[in-house]
Amino acid sequence: MSVKQTLIIVKPDGMAKGLVGQILRSLQKHDLRVADQARLQLEREWVENLYGQERGEVYFTEVVEWVSSAPVLILKVEGEDAVDLVKWKIIGRYPEGIRGRYSENWIKNVAHAPDSSESALHELQLTELIFERRRQMNESRFSGRMVFALTGMSECGKSTVGKYLDSKDIVRLKIVKLFEKVRDKWSPDEELYTFVRQQEERDPYALWDAFTDELVAEMDRLNTNAASIESLYGGGLGPYLKQKLGRHFRIVFLDIPLKIRLVRQMQREGLSDIESAREHLLPRDEIKEMSGIPALKDIADEVVDNSGTLEELYRGIDQLVQRYLL
Repeated sequence: MSVKQTLIIVKPDGMAKGLVGQILRSLQKHDLRVADQARLQLEREWVENLYGQERGEVYFTEVVEWVSSAPVLILKVEGEDAVDLVKWKIIGRYPEGIRGRYSENWIKNVAHAPDSSESALHELQLTELIFERRRQMNESRFSGRMVFALTGMSECGKSTVGKYLDSKDIVRLKIVKLFEKVRDKWSPDEELYTFVRQQEERDPYALWDAFTDELVAEMDRLNTNAASIESLYGGGLGPYLKQKLGRHFRIVFLDIPLKIRLVRQMQREGLSDIESAREHLLPRDEIKEMSGIPALKDIADEVVDNSGTLEELYRGIDQLVQRYLL
């Protein structure tokens, strides 16, 4: 197992204080990525093995009881110099780092990370079974299902493709509607954009897990094993769903040159010239660029050229469906 990997355990107090989002942003800042993650309540015996080298310390029993007292989030992190960056730059040792800002004491110190390559290897080995069980649970849960996530810039044809897939019994779902269902359960009086932004700042994984639950529930309600979701925005939701759903999730990026999108915008809005189309289209493109949608093209499972005729687009989508569903 590579020493370019390490581990973070967000402890119960770190979870309660909403520090997951902050930790994830710090990882991104240091060019580190989350290779796997699991949210669960750890068994006492497992935590004793985690802190085995500290068994003789006076705080051993207390730290074991605390870490096993409530759900935690385990992150497998990878990247260049991962062990040292996570331990000393991100999590820190009291009073520096996230620990220094949020710790209450030596036990409730928000997060754990190994302090050497040797301890990182040991702890990664301890957690591998946890991650494997989580993968098996996800595989069982999503078995037989397929979700196509449609994305792209303005006027790229997401709605056209979503409607066409719907006509082929691949149910068309809107991402915003699924987030509304989560919001209605968690904070019904809050404006949707504010709700999503605040939850992603605190704990995006919790929000995206709830989103996934609503997606599965809606597919069950509609008695379907195949669906499209639109419009997938930038940021972490797409990569997270790829990790969580695995082969049952495909990102479809609809790609069209700007010149063609402007012409289509002009025709759709009944505009008289290209400059008017620019005034309508470019501000929307700017928002999409700021949200990270262009980066989704790099991780897309399918990049569909929609610069041709409608018939050519449909043929391409038919071929895509055959690859994944037939």
